[in-house]
Amino acid sequence: GVYVKPPNWNPKPIALEPGQMFLRALDIETGKRVWEVPQIGSADSWGGVLSTAGGVVFFGEDSGAFAAVDAKTGRDLWHVQTNASAELGDGHSWRASPMTFAAGGKQFVAVAAGPNILCFGLK
Repeated sequence: GVYVKPPNWNPKPIALEPGQMFLRALDIETGKRVWEVPQIGSADSWGGVLSTAGGVVFFGEDSGAFAAVDAKTGRDLWHVQTNASAELGDGHSWRASPMTFAAGGKQFVAVAAGPNILCFGLK
């Protein structure tokens, strides 16, 4: 079967095949796919996605990696293995969406990965 869920911003339903695991960028006007990044893992995560004004999308993969891709193309910018694990008892490796903040004139991105809070300085 095909699971269909209408996005909040678009009344047209988008079909999703069971078992699909992708990070997808959709055109907000048409609902058409702009790019997609295949995901590895169980697709059983609570983490979200952070898209920045600087054109970078940050997300946690169910494999335990924290990643960044180009917002326009989906091109991989970097991955770091966090050792976040779904084996902590509740089946979820990511506890929250990534967030960004500035301190001392520098920008940072932080994410809750498993039992840890990780923070990365951005250039």
